[in-house]
Amino acid sequence: MFHRLTILLVAILLLGASAYAAEKQPPAQAPYGKQQALFDRLKVVEAWQITKGDPKVLIGVIDNGFDFYHPDLRGQLVPGYYYPGGYHTQDCMGIGHGTMVSSIMVAKGDRPGAMVGLAPQCRVLTASQGTIEHALLKLKQRVLEKNPKANMADAQKAMKEHAKELEVFGREWVRFQAGNAADAIRYLVDHGVKVINFSGGMTRSLCPLPDVWQKLEDAFAYAARKNVIIVLGAGNNAAQWEDYPGQSDTVIVVGATWLNDTRWEEDLEPAPGMKIKQGSNYGKRLTVMAPAEKMLVCVPHDPRFYTIDDGPMGPMNLKDQFKGDHEVQPSGATSCAAPVATSLVALIYSIRPELDAKSVVEIVKQGCDDIGEKGYDVYTGYGRVNFGKTLRLAQARKVVKPKP
Repeated sequence: MFHRLTILLVAILLLGASAYAAEKQPPAQAPYGKQQALFDRLKVVEAWQITKGDPKVLIGVIDNGFDFYHPDLRGQLVPGYYYPGGYHTQDCMGIGHGTMVSSIMVAKGDRPGAMVGLAPQCRVLTASQGTIEHALLKLKQRVLEKNPKANMADAQKAMKEHAKELEVFGREWVRFQAGNAADAIRYLVDHGVKVINFSGGMTRSLCPLPDVWQKLEDAFAYAARKNVIIVLGAGNNAAQWEDYPGQSDTVIVVGATWLNDTRWEEDLEPAPGMKIKQGSNYGKRLTVMAPAEKMLVCVPHDPRFYTIDDGPMGPMNLKDQFKGDHEVQPSGATSCAAPVATSLVALIYSIRPELDAKSVVEIVKQGCDDIGEKGYDVYTGYGRVNFGKTLRLAQARKVVKPKP
């Protein structure tokens, strides 16, 4: 990813006589447990009466930290592309981000206590980003080693002292991440994916290298010509972003909502003395919204994801060690919203593989529930996705054959 990093690191007891119990049965347990609120909001079970996906429908995912042997993902993730010229440790950008994103889409849910993805019978073809030596994070670690009580002012002073070093790193970082993203898109397209999920923020303003940006635009155009949809996270800066790559008829930009259909926004303090506002980005390129609150996700089950003695991003020894196969993301931001929409695209292709990319994007827009101002608006796009309604529209869609 080449976006501004923000750390998003988050029974009723019935007693009584049998006659009373016969009249006052406790409510049935939600069949999907912690996922039930999300499934209800999206009308997922209604959609699954039509399809849970098709194993032939491949979803491309460009991300980091894929756990190929997680019990809920084994056989669901197909190893694919690896960015060349960088390091591929167990995880480079957030603990198991690729695992989290993939589980939202294709977790199998075939064992007690498992989670289930929104398109559980589809599969994911991975593109692992990796990383180069991360000068900014290593500088931060050096500052904290010298002064464990360092604050934001100390960090800013160190950055000023190493400005030239960080400027060189910034250009190398953009070239590595954006340039290789273009190659990853072409790889995934050439290997049969129908839709590509890129949860990281991608905008022209964050890519100051014209040749690299053109390479990325060319890759998006290549995907469009091959009828492959690209789904982007809108970004988490609570700001207006409109300079995404590609065209709005084949690229879906997804914003995040709370479960009550209000736009996601909150204040965070990721470090002492550092307060930031996070929220779903908005603008004329925003397509749809999806919930990203209290989402159950898979997390890597291998301890090697959690501890690195040394690496391109420095040592990592997390205090919050592995506690189980899953966790609940209090607010998953647009990283979690994007795979929701990607899952919906995969389900559409599962029942209507003959549709072209533009038709599928149009169906996704039409299937939304309007949650903002009436009609399209820059804060909520066409609305929040509705799986049941959208798949019914896909079933009814007629393909108009061009005249000979």
